[in-house]
Amino acid sequence: MIRIKVPATTANIGPGYDVLGAALSLYACFDAELSDSLHIEGCPEEYRNEDNLFIRSYKKALDMSGRAYIPISLKEETEVPIARGLGSSSTCIVGGIMAANELHGLGLSKEDMVSLATSIEGHPDNVAPAIYGGVVAGFSEGGRVYCTGYCCDGEWRFVTLIPDYEVRTEDARRVVKKDIGLADSIYTTGHVTGLLRALETGDEELLSAACRDILHEPYRRELIPDYGKARELAVSGGAAAFFISGSGSTMMAAVKQGDREQRILEEFKQAFPGHRTLSLSICSEGAERMETR
Repeated sequence: MIRIKVPATTANIGPGYDVLGAALSLYACFDAELSDSLHIEGCPEEYRNEDNLFIRSYKKALDMSGRAYIPISLKEETEVPIARGLGSSSTCIVGGIMAANELHGLGLSKEDMVSLATSIEGHPDNVAPAIYGGVVAGFSEGGRVYCTGYCCDGEWRFVTLIPDYEVRTEDARRVVKKDIGLADSIYTTGHVTGLLRALETGDEELLSAACRDILHEPYRRELIPDYGKARELAVSGGAAAFFISGSGSTMMAAVKQGDREQRILEEFKQAFPGHRTLSLSICSEGAERMETR
């Protein structure tokens, strides 16, 4: 038996729409072993079949490597909520690919796994940090996926508010404008470069200025009823930045570790007692095989 541990991810991070992502200190674990027939536990009944995203990714990795499919017994244990903008689908995709690689000795590199995972997910902003860890920018060119990793100041904390409702990815995609002008493109490029520098250096003033988006958040915030109140609490509590995680409904306040972190966390808990609240850090390690007894 092998155990695969995959971090949750936050994608976009303000202006980095479909480009930036970061691995978070929230995890999904998958125990897998070869079996005579498919067996899945630890997830809702409707996912305990070959349509399970982990299994589909496992099978695709085998198919791409020219290997025959052998069923597995799978147990899922995850802290990552489904359909909340924290990369739950990416944990399954990456977990399935890594399980195939480990159980069948496919010899896939991280670059190979990112490429395969991107072909399943559609873009690398979640799967790349799930595999590499840390903050990652990714793009596709000429049929190849290119990823670059960035350092992140260890004092950053992301106070996370996870609503008890989801935002459908289809709806989040639908409300975003399909075409943008030159001025919006220039604005976004400049802000992304500042954002990466602010995360690296811990510069709160720079992050506050750089983590502003005009491509998706002005439209997606309308799909999240609690966005306005949550943002107000975060900003008044001293957060350097506030942004939607992925397509939502999860929201995050970026702040340095300390009193302000705790203040915002407590205010989120009091204002939204039905929602889940966490304080997360950047996970520098990507998906990994863990030792099992």
